[in-house]
Amino acid sequence: MVHIMGAIGSVIVLLAYFLVTTGKVTSSSWRFQGMNLVGSVLLTIYSFALAAWAAVPLNGTWVIIAAVALTRMEVRRRRASARAGATP
Repeated sequence: MVHIMGAIGSVIVLLAYFLVTTGKVTSSSWRFQGMNLVGSVLLTIYSFALAAWAAVPLNGTWVIIAAVALTRMEVRRRRASARAGATP
């Protein structure tokens, strides 16, 4: 099961990179950052399960980067929504 998680995580991260490289999505899109988050979580679990200690902080860092990016995007969205609702 853990090998399947690792394979799926790898495919998701590579697909996200492919999509941003080919201009299908932007690096600031929810799709790109969400794919990075999910793929990196799976790869972190995979690395941890296999005791691939050098890869754990690498993949864990990608989780943090994607989570921070998604959080910032959500904060911006809420602020914009609040401003739009405040204007007549």
